[in-house]
Amino acid sequence: MWFLNQETGCVWEVTDQELMLRLQANDHYEQVNEPNLDETKQEAAQTKAQIVRNIKRTEKVQVKEEQEPAHE
Repeated sequence: MWFLNQETGCVWEVTDQELMLRLQANDHYEQVNEPNLDETKQEAAQTKAQIVRNIKRTEKVQVKEEQEPAHE
């Protein structure tokens, strides 16, 4: 069975029967269908690309702020 951690968005495959019962009773986990691994890899690549863009944007802002004279 597959479980989605609603706090982190991570999906886990669980095979231990006792753990499955505990996760089913836990409000932070939701039982989901088996994820399509190709879609998961594509989503991960898109997320990574977005993070890289955000980091680059932040670095540009920091450089710009450092170049501007401080107004005191």
